Amino acid sequence: MKVKKLLSKYINEFCILLVCVVLITNSHQARTEVTDTIKNITLNDKVIKSIDANNSENLFSNYLRALHADKNGDVLSAAKFYTESLAIDNTNPKLLQSSFTNLYATGQIIAAAKIAQHAESLNFNLNMGVEPALAIAAKDSDWEAVLALSEIAMIEGSSQYIGFLFRAWAMYNLDQKSSAITFFEILSNLLDDQGFEDSNFVNLFVAQLFILEKDQSQALTYLSKILLKESSDPELIIATAETYAFAGRFKTAQLLVQKLPENYKQSNLKSWLEERAKVEISKKHLGYFFAQSIINLTLYTLTEETFSSLQHRAQLSLFLSHSLGFSLPSANLVMLQLSKKKNNFENSNFYFDSIPEEDPRFQTSMMLYLSQLRQLDKTDMAIDLLQTYLSKNTDNLMLEEMLADFFRINEQCDKAIKKYEDVSKLKSNSGDIFRKLGICYEQTDQTKKAETAFGRALELNPNDSGALNYLGYWWADEGRNLKEAMELITKAVQLYPQNGYYADSLGWVYFKIGNTKKAVTWLERAVELAPDDAVIHDHLGDVYWHLGRLLEARYKWQFAYQMYTDKMKRREVSEKIKFGLKKEAN
Repeated sequence: MKVKKLLSKYINEFCILLVCVVLITNSHQARTEVTDTIKNITLNDKVIKSIDANNSENLFSNYLRALHADKNGDVLSAAKFYTESLAIDNTNPKLLQSSFTNLYATGQIIAAAKIAQHAESLNFNLNMGVEPALAIAAKDSDWEAVLALSEIAMIEGSSQYIGFLFRAWAMYNLDQKSSAITFFEILSNLLDDQGFEDSNFVNLFVAQLFILEKDQSQALTYLSKILLKESSDPELIIATAETYAFAGRFKTAQLLVQKLPENYKQSNLKSWLEERAKVEISKKHLGYFFAQSIINLTLYTLTEETFSSLQHRAQLSLFLSHSLGFSLPSANLVMLQLSKKKNNFENSNFYFDSIPEEDPRFQTSMMLYLSQLRQLDKTDMAIDLLQTYLSKNTDNLMLEEMLADFFRINEQCDKAIKKYEDVSKLKSNSGDIFRKLGICYEQTDQTKKAETAFGRALELNPNDSGALNYLGYWWADEGRNLKEAMELITKAVQLYPQNGYYADSLGWVYFKIGNTKKAVTWLERAVELAPDDAVIHDHLGDVYWHLGRLLEARYKWQFAYQMYTDKMKRREVSEKIKFGLKKEAN
């Protein structure tokens, strides 16, 4: 009972021995008392058809579907199939936990609470099982129920931190401000005891409590205890700066946000903080601080072991924010990141649209969204989005460069060149810009400009493997500057020996200088490293042909033909499969 030991450790300082004893010993009574919080909740018929259904022939198929959906990150379908399995067997602990977990992860908080209540009636304790009921009680402002439920959470490992957090806010809402501060301080000490070096972030929650009390002096005292660095979590920096702005310290807030990375646009941050500084704080901000503290606490204490709970806590925050009538961009950004990771474009679209343009997280969210559009080959959509945004928000080099990237990917190099040239004037020390300019110049047959741009890129960054490989391969493919090409590509391979495309380039330059033995070695290595690349199979087929290995050559060309999507390339390879290579091909 680590919590009990910790509470005892700080007993004299916080004078809460009696509360702690009750907390530890009466958790079963607390469970009974708060049953009324969710006893009248009924699940949507689409979610749970009937607990008493007797349809055992479908149990196995539903369970297999649920497992398949779970494995593929489709938590919505998994929740559906697990819950339908429960309609057949509602006493299976594994099904109860899986159904609860997936319902919770998809934001079906009320449904998850009902599953947890049913499990409790069977004497099963679900992981994070108390959390949905906590949120429902908080939404209903039933703070006595929150207190009782938090007692349960505080002694159950997976919900321990959340339990302390909810208890502190419940006490504040019950006009027990000193007790609220006490539990925030216990939470901070608990985190410190468990190895979280930056546990002083809990001071942010206390500062926000004093902001609600319009006690700016005390708020500033607690804010001053938060030590921020450039490596600090961006959400901690944003939330701390926002609270300084609420406290009337706009300049301090503005200095803090300068610690944020480049993808947070400073001009947007300034405007946002100015608006925050003008806000008249009222009780309605209580829900905002409370919901935000849930996602922030989860982010600040995130580990590999707790990462799986991130989506659940984000949904918990969003449930409260939606119920209380305000948006919560920090939680929407987390959900956008998770949706992108699972390649769920529909959800990504929803959560991106949920973050307003004026929010400081908007540019970061846009970059995440654009990255997913790129993965899905939705380049036209990305270009439209960027052009629309940049028409209203000028002077944004990062997004101008991204627009140029999408033009280049979309084979609109003329438009990309214009953008890259404009950006390069203001980012003259960026090797990346000149490499990408070189690529576009080469693809538009501007040889001299391309070589100059690649030269500038390598002058700025001699270890730019992309520039080394692209320039070397270009020269090798055209059969010129082969010595220099060999040097460039060899260096790229030395920098990244596991890169199949670089190995292919090295094999190709060996082929071009007539060293077919080394060419085969490197191209076969390239196939091992990048087996799904058509060009590499095509190259290896050419080398096999020159070595007289005709069957193997046609075999590789057939692979390339199946992989190529470009009609011209498919036609070229088809000709080689039929007629082989002409002698002068080398």
